[in-house]
Amino acid sequence: MKLKLLDRFLSILRRSDQPDCTEVRESSSDYIDGELPRSYAGRIRSHLDSCPPCDAFVRTLRATVGLLRSLPKERAPEGFRGRVRRSLSMDARS
Repeated sequence: MKLKLLDRFLSILRRSDQPDCTEVRESSSDYIDGELPRSYAGRIRSHLDSCPPCDAFVRTLRATVGLLRSLPKERAPEGFRGRVRRSLSMDARS
């Protein structure tokens, strides 16, 4: 995850223009979480101000994240973590 964020940040530094709709959607989670550099977040905000579809996407994502965060935390069923780890290690071998 950190590598993906670093790659995105480096691509941001290479650009000086406004982000396009695809870039806004790809950055929307980081934007909502406040994990983007301030200058880039400002360019995202500027895009959202002028693009109703992207603004609706980010508002919907923000509402969804808020609802999910408001749910009570549940413990995973017994054995779930082990099954996930085994599955991941099998996928890594493929």
